Amino acid sequence: NHGRRAKSIFRYGFDHLRSIVNDLDLKHSEFLQALHFLSCT
Repeated sequence: NHGRRAKSIFRYGFDHLRSIVNDLDLKHSEFLQALHFLSCT
């Protein structure tokens, strides 16, 4: 046991963004929400 999580919070977020981009036709609104969140505006 190394005391670290199996997946970091960064990795969860990265995987989520990757899933959105891989299926952009169906997840267009999720992409816009993520873009708005990441732009901090």
